[in-house]
Amino acid sequence: MKADVINSFIRAGIDVIDQTTGIKAQLGKAYRKDSPFGSDSFVVLIGLTGNLQGVVAITLNQKMACKIASLMMGGLPIPTLDEMAKSAVAELCNMILGNAGILLSQIGVKIDVTPPTTLTGQNIQLSMSDVVIICVPLLFEGGKLLELNISYREK
Repeated sequence: MKADVINSFIRAGIDVIDQTTGIKAQLGKAYRKDSPFGSDSFVVLIGLTGNLQGVVAITLNQKMACKIASLMMGGLPIPTLDEMAKSAVAELCNMILGNAGILLSQIGVKIDVTPPTTLTGQNIQLSMSDVVIICVPLLFEGGKLLELNISYREK
């Protein structure tokens, strides 16, 4: 995996979250994650096609997903992760990947992304066979986090 590719996803994540919610994310320490891996309780999966083939799994807990959805909807209280809240967070993730696509194109890497798929539940296990997964934690105030789990192969 190339640093400039991973950095495009990181920059897109930090910038889009700030622009859409006002939350200033801090970059945590990236690490290699084994498959299968567990998720807190909310996952957005977005596929990559083009020069990169793979998937980005964005994971966070339901409380943080509700907070992000609330901020995206002008501060409207979101006590539970209903369909509207899931849609808002999925759109945030879609915007992150779209922004990453723009940044990647600036370094000569062309990608397309699939529509987001959301998963909710407890003890979700994600398996991605024969791939390297780089997990990039984005940390928020109060120790909350969102993880960008990036897995791709160059075409």
